[in-house]
Amino acid sequence: MSENAIGRRQALRGAGIAAGGVAVAGLATATPALADSGGGLLGSWMCVRQDTGSPDKIRLVLSFAGGGVVVSHDISPAGPPLTGTWSSEGKSFRLTMWTGQAGDQGPDSVGPTIRVRAWGSVSHGRLTAKYQVTVYAPGSETQVVDSGTGTVTGRRITA
Repeated sequence: MSENAIGRRQALRGAGIAAGGVAVAGLATATPALADSGGGLLGSWMCVRQDTGSPDKIRLVLSFAGGGVVVSHDISPAGPPLTGTWSSEGKSFRLTMWTGQAGDQGPDSVGPTIRVRAWGSVSHGRLTAKYQVTVYAPGSETQVVDSGTGTVTGRRITA
């Protein structure tokens, strides 16, 4: 990696998810959100993600909105939010989210960008998914400096 690249653990931890591991468990009772055309995904989910090969479990909130909008935010430990798009077919879904990080020269310097792609399903009130994280070099849309995979599980957040 170049001196401008960030460490693997920092990049993958900052990636969030699904964002971004993306597996979640939901309500056992019917709600209006479960009747949506997105296979029961609409709304927010309290999740736990785990990067492959790491013992760390990261808590996050994963939110699916109408129009294909998805937001993921690591909350413990805290990390930057990821935003992107999602689609579903039946109980299965796919999503792509992005975030960025500050560069090595301070908060105003160009840093790496991070893409998270996830695929999963909702079954028996649970959402489960696998994800792939790709970290791109600062200022590049093609130069990959790191990557990783993981899983997510969780439950729907009720109002």
